[in-house]
Amino acid sequence: MQLDERKSRILKAIVESYITSGEPIGSKALAEMFDNCVSSATIRNDMTVLTSAGYLEQPHTSAGRLPTARAFALYVERLMDKRSLPFQEAQLIDEMLSGASGDATRLLEDTCRALADITGLAAVATRPDEVGSCISRIDVLQMSPRNMAVVLALDNGFLRTRMCRCQRDIPTKFTQALGEYLSRRFLGGPLTAVTVSAMQEILLELGEAGLAVAPLLSAFYELALECINAKTALTGQMNLLRHPDYDIHCARTLTQFLSNRQNVGDLLELAYAREGVQLYLGGDLYPEMTGSTLILTRYSLGKQGQGVMGIIGPQRMDYAAVIPRIEYFATHLGRLMSELFEETEALDFG
Repeated sequence: MQLDERKSRILKAIVESYITSGEPIGSKALAEMFDNCVSSATIRNDMTVLTSAGYLEQPHTSAGRLPTARAFALYVERLMDKRSLPFQEAQLIDEMLSGASGDATRLLEDTCRALADITGLAAVATRPDEVGSCISRIDVLQMSPRNMAVVLALDNGFLRTRMCRCQRDIPTKFTQALGEYLSRRFLGGPLTAVTVSAMQEILLELGEAGLAVAPLLSAFYELALECINAKTALTGQMNLLRHPDYDIHCARTLTQFLSNRQNVGDLLELAYAREGVQLYLGGDLYPEMTGSTLILTRYSLGKQGQGVMGIIGPQRMDYAAVIPRIEYFATHLGRLMSELFEETEALDFG
């Protein structure tokens, strides 16, 4: 159904009133909002049409109208007044991210956490799609005769370290040789090459010596799994539990659904469908997300690929304020990731 100008204005006013108050609104209140330029009878008739078209719903007979999920989608797509991020808020975000450094895993998580804090919603992000799956560095560091540290770095700057303890003293020369062996075998290759069967092959090749360093090989394998699982970041779930628009059951159902990293990864894959900021109604995706909205956008690292960032929250949110925040964070994250990737490349080839 194509809405005329008056119906569009009425629907926009209802959505914005509901975002502010969380309460239904009637035709008399809307007429007052329009300075009585439109009669309440005309507004009431238009509201009936909008209800029949699926944009409004009426909680009970004597109540005003509430916007439906379809109304929110239309509002964001066509009716919402676009806003720029206020300068003071941009400065605040810059300060929040000024200390974000180190490896890309922490950068992704810190940026995601900052977005959740400033929006009061749950924030999600994924590392770049075309990088981060190849191993760029493997180090085996001997801290003591029996204590080792395994360092694994990826081609986008993601870095993981894990300590392990062997059952007997390991000669330093053997530790160095093992690090070189792992580098020859896996360096430049995909994370998926670090499998259980690959670790078993190495153990067989090393023979009795392999048993002595089995904890080290196990630590290396677990690091690879961590890096694979670190593809997505999710934080701010507690914000959803505290949000007044979620009852306890809905909040728990949603947070349990999001606790599955595969579910989060599947949601983030949606952002590769088209350009720009994208809004998805949760109930159209999964039953567990009914009453929720997913807003995603991509961030770019140039030739190094693209990642995704966004928020998950209730349908009633200040979209005009939230969307520019997501866009600003995504731009910032892309720049920081690009800088980190360039630094990693310089170290690898310097």
